[in-house]
Amino acid sequence: MPEHYLRHPAEIPILLCTIQESRPQNLRQQLNRDFSPGGLSCLSEAYITPGSAIEISVRLSHPGMSANGHVIWCQQEQPGFLLGIGFDDPDQAYSVRMIEQICQIESYRLKQLRDGRQLSGEQAAVEWIRLHAADFPAIGQLQ
Repeated sequence: MPEHYLRHPAEIPILLCTIQESRPQNLRQQLNRDFSPGGLSCLSEAYITPGSAIEISVRLSHPGMSANGHVIWCQQEQPGFLLGIGFDDPDQAYSVRMIEQICQIESYRLKQLRDGRQLSGEQAAVEWIRLHAADFPAIGQLQ
């Protein structure tokens, strides 16, 4: 399972909100683990029952970006739990793919900044696309 996942950049927080009967619970976790051709894998401080509906969101811009999915599996991993999140709706899978690309580009920009190179968001996007877009999972792989 997790070995098939593309790493989500740790410096880009993802929020998770479990949903029960169309009402969000008060459980919000920062997640910063993996993205997969089949969904998203991430760390949570709490066990979340497989089958639970969840909303993931990223606040890199205003307004933020979000998508709904469900927990496929939950494994204990110190110091918490590793979740596998699936997306049944192709539109949600597409949204997650777009969110992840934006996260990867921002992570690339931040890494360049740490190395002493200041890039605009647009410059980072152009470079990231040239260097990494060919290896990024296609939309059809997300379903």
